Amino acid sequence: MMIKTIRENCKHTAKCIAAYPYTLHIAALGIFTALMILPFSMNKMNLFHQDKLPVLVYPFTFFSAGVLQKTFHLFNIGCYLFFLLPLTWIMIVTSFFYKKITPKMISICSFAAVSIYLATAISGVMLFANTIRWFQTLHITVYISFFIALSFHILLIARGIRSIRSGSESYTEYQRLLRDEERNTRIMLQNQAKRSTQTKPAASVQQKPQEQSNTRIKDIFLSLPYIRRFRSAQRTTHVKTKITCIILSTISIMLFVFIYTDLKNYKLLLTQNVNTTGSNLAEQVAAIYTFSDGLHAKINAFLEGIKKTNESSPFPHQRVDIITTDSKTAVLLEHIDTTTVFPAFNVFSYTTEPESVRKIPAEEKRITAEEAAYYIRHYQNERIRNLPIYKPEKGSCIYVYPIAFSRKDGHKLVGFSVVTYFKEILDRPYFQAKVFIFALSAVFLYAAIIITLFLSDIITDPLIILCANIRNTTNILSNILSGTAKIDAEKLIFAETIKTHDEIKRLSIEIKNIVTLVRGMLPYVSFHTIRNAEKEKGSRGTQRDLCFLFTDIRGFTSLCENMSPREIITILNRYLDIEAQIIFDNGGDIDKYVGDEMMAFFSGPRKELNACKAAIEIREALHKEQQSAIQAGKAAVSLGIGINSGTVVFGPVGSETRKDFTSIGDTVNLAARLEGVNKVYGSKTVISESVYNKLQDNFICRELDYITVKGKAEAVRIFEILQAAQKIKDERIYDLKNLFETGLQHYRQRKWQQAAKYFSSCVQKYNDTPSQVFLDRITHYQISPPPNNWTGVFVMNVK
Repeated sequence: MMIKTIRENCKHTAKCIAAYPYTLHIAALGIFTALMILPFSMNKMNLFHQDKLPVLVYPFTFFSAGVLQKTFHLFNIGCYLFFLLPLTWIMIVTSFFYKKITPKMISICSFAAVSIYLATAISGVMLFANTIRWFQTLHITVYISFFIALSFHILLIARGIRSIRSGSESYTEYQRLLRDEERNTRIMLQNQAKRSTQTKPAASVQQKPQEQSNTRIKDIFLSLPYIRRFRSAQRTTHVKTKITCIILSTISIMLFVFIYTDLKNYKLLLTQNVNTTGSNLAEQVAAIYTFSDGLHAKINAFLEGIKKTNESSPFPHQRVDIITTDSKTAVLLEHIDTTTVFPAFNVFSYTTEPESVRKIPAEEKRITAEEAAYYIRHYQNERIRNLPIYKPEKGSCIYVYPIAFSRKDGHKLVGFSVVTYFKEILDRPYFQAKVFIFALSAVFLYAAIIITLFLSDIITDPLIILCANIRNTTNILSNILSGTAKIDAEKLIFAETIKTHDEIKRLSIEIKNIVTLVRGMLPYVSFHTIRNAEKEKGSRGTQRDLCFLFTDIRGFTSLCENMSPREIITILNRYLDIEAQIIFDNGGDIDKYVGDEMMAFFSGPRKELNACKAAIEIREALHKEQQSAIQAGKAAVSLGIGINSGTVVFGPVGSETRKDFTSIGDTVNLAARLEGVNKVYGSKTVISESVYNKLQDNFICRELDYITVKGKAEAVRIFEILQAAQKIKDERIYDLKNLFETGLQHYRQRKWQQAAKYFSSCVQKYNDTPSQVFLDRITHYQISPPPNNWTGVFVMNVK
């Protein structure tokens, strides 16, 4: 019940969308309104003054926000092009009233506006994101606006790809064929499930309530469309998917290698440059203090120069300090070991930020003895001497160099030069490089996905067209073989519509040649042979209940005496084509042709009715041909038809290299003999008693005789079809039937004179040839009476 409700709601939603064509317009209006109102970026963060929050940038406030760059930059261009957003918004509103603005125009303008919005937002990230805290501080509305724009952009691309595909007739036809096949498969699976449910044993239904509940939940889950499709789907991979995966995998690997190697090398180079700059600066400060001889003017001038150059440095430091000690204890650098006792360095002598000394924490104005020992060990280790000392709790790192005065006994340690950097300052170039490379790679990958989708369509479109053409041809052939379509070889066509000039075009041409060859061969191959070979009946044959119809053209040999072989074939094909088409239209099939003779068969519960109906229609069609021949001054031909029904052995007959599905048995032989009986009696259509018993009142038939055909000792009762019962009632037909059957009754009772009276009446009234045959027999029997055990059976000595 729940699934049914969900399906009904989905159908109702689809109908509402189809009934209201402006759904996309209204959605686009809402999206563009949100994009114009919400912020799309944020200014840089001040890494020296972390309490100053950056300013959010809105689409039309970039002038006052001071974010425009003085140099040429993509961000500047994107900001100016933001005016496409309101222009597109106005265009969509106008489309409600001005119908010449098509949805395609709106989609193109929307795509351009959203692309510019995304490009500007990404360029803003590459320009302003200078630390990880930038992303952490970024307002959630910026993420929402970017997600909305990206989703709408993806929707427009998907819509464009779908419109391009829907514009391809071959692609649409192929999708329709796949849907039809899926629907047929689903119906078949449902029918199988119903049959399996109906055939379940009664014991299996006896389940506990908990088991019944679990089974019901499982059935509901398995009945979901996507689950059912997944369970019934074949494990196949489309060429388009393979191409897309290969291209995107290659691009992704290349991007990964590029990002990894580039960032690794850049980080190594940047680290070396930063460490060299910081350690050299600390060493220079220590050297200036050593050689200044206590002149404060020189030291202050040097530190002031450092402060000025720091503004243009790629790695600006926070400050430079000189911290000394007032201890009288001399510590010589040459004699420092693990037992050396260091004094406290508690004199904050110099700094590049004298105006903000009070704001400097007290612990940063002095160096404890333990810290001094650590700094000296760091200095003495040449491997790590140029590396900074990190202080995670402060978010900073320092470069330290000892200050010493030269004495006769060595270099006396008097203090340290300390260069302090914010860690974010040192990481900023590498972080910005990562943001730039990852953002550019993401844009490149996104563009690669779009281009790959279009490229895969271009590559696979000929294959899809080829598959659609092959599927159409296969369906035509399948319908012919399965009997759901008329057997017409001309319908078996292959549309060669590939417009490329490559191997796919060649393949399409070769397939067309094969289909043309098969179409040319089909008229010469028995269709029921192909059908049964398709069903894999096996090599031993099966018993089937069939109705057989034999036809033979009378006088065809004499008709062809003065004709050329080409004319003979043309006339013969003309008559056989008329007969075959009528047989096919009535559900029959052709078994074989033997000269001007044809063998056909019918199956199913109405096989006798269909066979007799076909016989009547063949006689009517042949009568029209006779009239046309007489009017043209040509010789007319007649036709004999024999019909019999019964059980036969049906299967493949022939050698290992050439086989044919055919029927063997007395039923077939008798049908062939009944066709020949027409020559003796001058009749048109002779049927056996087994056929006559199935006709009921659908045809007007008369009993013709009681005979034994050549090659058989058992007598059979034969009938002649006079007319279909649904035709206009003709009293003469009933009169002929009654007169003949009354005469036949007297004939079998050896009442020759009474029989001759009725037969003569049939000849005089209706020029009935079978009655004349019986008059000749009566004349013969009057001279030479039959034996006493004669039962009215006539023995046929000819085929």
